[in-house]
Amino acid sequence: QDGEEAPALYSDPVFQRSKRWRSSTSQLTHPRFNLWGYGEVVPDGVGLAYAVLPNSCVFNITALKSTGWTDQLAELLEEALLEMRQLLESE
Repeated sequence: QDGEEAPALYSDPVFQRSKRWRSSTSQLTHPRFNLWGYGEVVPDGVGLAYAVLPNSCVFNITALKSTGWTDQLAELLEEALLEMRQLLESE
């Protein structure tokens, strides 16, 4: 309203940073969805959709080409998942 001051929270730097979603993730698992995905929310961000299936996981990583780091993210994600599998299978 006119003449009202906004609560201090709205000018807090942490609150301002929290409104910027550089990483946007979501899980989408359904038998009828086999081609899916979505884009990044901010220009230097990434969209990371995933599906957890009975014997595998599927990932869709999207970002603007100018970021140049989606291949590295995919490699690191695969490496982390393989390490988790190794830990689970070793028990």
